[in-house]
Amino acid sequence: MPIVAKTREEIIESSGSIYSHSMTLEALMSAVKQGMNSLAFVGTSCNIDAVTQMQKSSYGFLHLFMWAKVLKLGLFCMDTFYYERIKAVLESYGIMLENVESMKIRKGKFEVILKDGKEHIFKHSEFDEYRSSSCRFCTDLTAENSDISFGGVGSPRCWTTVLARSAIGYEIFNEAVDNGYIEARHLTDDELEKVLNLAKMKKVQMYDLNRRQKV
Repeated sequence: MPIVAKTREEIIESSGSIYSHSMTLEALMSAVKQGMNSLAFVGTSCNIDAVTQMQKSSYGFLHLFMWAKVLKLGLFCMDTFYYERIKAVLESYGIMLENVESMKIRKGKFEVILKDGKEHIFKHSEFDEYRSSSCRFCTDLTAENSDISFGGVGSPRCWTTVLARSAIGYEIFNEAVDNGYIEARHLTDDELEKVLNLAKMKKVQMYDLNRRQKV
């Protein structure tokens, strides 16, 4: 469920991924209509693209964004899955969602870490049939239209890959580093290559889909 976080505690409480679609735009529009004019919006590439189109469009919600500043924070995303099916698969192994601390998709594995510290690793293929149909048409792994995008690809465990994509995104990220809020270092060439390779894979899947449809 999307939320509008107003405190540090609410942000921390809502952290983490569940790899399922969320109606984030509904929460964003609610915040704008309430008069909040300085917002950070977190979403996958499809969410970020929707906000970008709304900002640029001469119709629809443009008048609401004329005075609202929205910082777009994009999440790397290869796939999302139907929520009820994720829940059902985990429950078939005796895992209840309320006991899950975090989920990660890494190197073809679907990792589930419980609040008691136990870790369960599944083959990514176990979830393939529950993949959201819209993901087959997405070619954007790294949320290219965001101000800053984040993901685990390319970085070692406990680190996050960060790509600053706009002037304001670059300024905010580096200000956070300079003030000691976060620790950062440059990606190595090998780490960046991993991001680029997976991003290319996502773009190629759309090419393959179009080719199959034409055969």
